[in-house]
Amino acid sequence: MRTEEVIKIVSKGILMRKFTNNLHSFIEKITGTSIYVKLGIYKTKKIKYAPKFSASYLALIADYIDRIATFKPSNIFEIGANYGQDAEFLRKRFGLENSDVYIFEPHPEIIAEAERYFSFNCYPLAISDKNEKITFHAIKLESSNTGISSLKKHKFNKEDDYFDVEVETIRMDDFFEINNIDEIDFLKIDVEGAAYEVLNGFGNELKRVKAIQLESEYIPIWVGQKTWTHISNMLLDNDFQLIHFELQEDGIQSDSFWIQKKFVNHQIYDISTQKWHQENI
Repeated sequence: MRTEEVIKIVSKGILMRKFTNNLHSFIEKITGTSIYVKLGIYKTKKIKYAPKFSASYLALIADYIDRIATFKPSNIFEIGANYGQDAEFLRKRFGLENSDVYIFEPHPEIIAEAERYFSFNCYPLAISDKNEKITFHAIKLESSNTGISSLKKHKFNKEDDYFDVEVETIRMDDFFEINNIDEIDFLKIDVEGAAYEVLNGFGNELKRVKAIQLESEYIPIWVGQKTWTHISNMLLDNDFQLIHFELQEDGIQSDSFWIQKKFVNHQIYDISTQKWHQENI
């Protein structure tokens, strides 16, 4: 089955998911309870209000957009979305509709649960710089961290922690064309060692992305991984400005937030007039 056909099939299911998820929300509202998503026979996980990142970090990134960006996000794209919990946090923070959110998660069990819970545009696809079928290393759900699946093999984690599944990959420039996407306001990338390939798959359409939050590493912990140096150079070459950077305690993994320069409100404070002046760079 071609990637275009997969996208069409997924789109047909979105209206039904919206109905069922709206029904869930209605039941929660009138009963004052929360609906839990079941993950296997013995385990449940409440995904509502449970961002993968800390709420304070996501709020910080959103605050940067409020303070220094010249736009207000009208859509969110999350690549490597896990259960969609971060997308939901950002959707509420920016006051968007479910239809304004696009999530991509190739883990078959996780995306199935996300589709049952959220009315987003959900795609069981991996994003890369090629359109092909490829082996995806999916973490087993009994793992303490369900967010470490990848197209690449981990250098240190046990292979028994994963199961392999064949998935479709698609370039984002092709996804733009197939789905008539004009631009992306907020792009979030958390793909465990494959961020470079995701960005490379945008091709010239990367200029149509306004803001990017992504995870990367200083040294390769995934086989064949491109590191922070390659990723940051690509973004700088495409006129993105680094807005915020956090290095994790391991000294390897980092989270960074970027906005295209033309969408950053650059101001200089004039002490003589005690006023802020717009500065174009």
